[in-house]
Amino acid sequence: MVYGSATTAADVKLHEELTWPGVAAATRADAPVLVPLGATEQHCPHLPFGTDTFQGIEVAGRAVVTLAAEGIPAVLGPAIPYGPSQFLSEAPRDFPGTIALGHGTLTLLIGEVCRGLIRPGFMRLDLLLANAETDPVMQIAAKEVVDSTGADVVTLDWLVGAAPEDRGMRRSSWPQGHAGEGETARMLAIMPHLARMDQAKPCHPHIPPRAAHGHVMPYLGGGVGRFCFSEKVFAGFDDGIRGEPANATAEDGHAHHGIFAGWVTRVIAADKRNTAG
Repeated sequence: MVYGSATTAADVKLHEELTWPGVAAATRADAPVLVPLGATEQHCPHLPFGTDTFQGIEVAGRAVVTLAAEGIPAVLGPAIPYGPSQFLSEAPRDFPGTIALGHGTLTLLIGEVCRGLIRPGFMRLDLLLANAETDPVMQIAAKEVVDSTGADVVTLDWLVGAAPEDRGMRRSSWPQGHAGEGETARMLAIMPHLARMDQAKPCHPHIPPRAAHGHVMPYLGGGVGRFCFSEKVFAGFDDGIRGEPANATAEDGHAHHGIFAGWVTRVIAADKRNTAG
């Protein structure tokens, strides 16, 4: 419909590459729109500022292709390439180049993008969380849009949803986080020319052990909103890395993307079937 015979995420055009007749046809087909929520933030010396955004676009594109194969037309919406400031429990210092929006500004931005998609007729939007810090803002923005428009706006966090399947992919024995093995692998899979592996050094902050079930941040499926640690936890944290990025491989990155996109696809397809007719 919009993408012709697209068979890979690379075949799925960005929203900015589409024209209005194709979008109009998608609204008539009641196609859901997948909106990746990324960021422009430091990802250590070896990965680019757009790492989260690029990953979100890849997962959304793969999901669009798979949904089309199942007879469900879907649209890759405009990626939002900005998030709020980084959690101090993820990156306790500023690095040049990060562009963060205030929570109120980002809530308005997400809301206005959603309303811009709803006005011509899209009534199902799926916000794909590709940047952890955006999670609380995403939830508020989605609820406000639903309350004011009646459209179905769903928030999807594949880090939680796909965790059981993805957990066994890690090669490293240490916990992995920001710009660690997983993110580096996913960038090697889609944009290897932007992964500076000669700069990929290990770093393991001294994170206190979990004291109880769910003793992690909500975006990871936990029940604890911790936004900073004491200075000693991040002693020696000079490059913004959490984990062992040198263990990453492109092959693993493709597998990660496939798992995440598969989860997104299953959720959207199930919702589509449940609301059919």
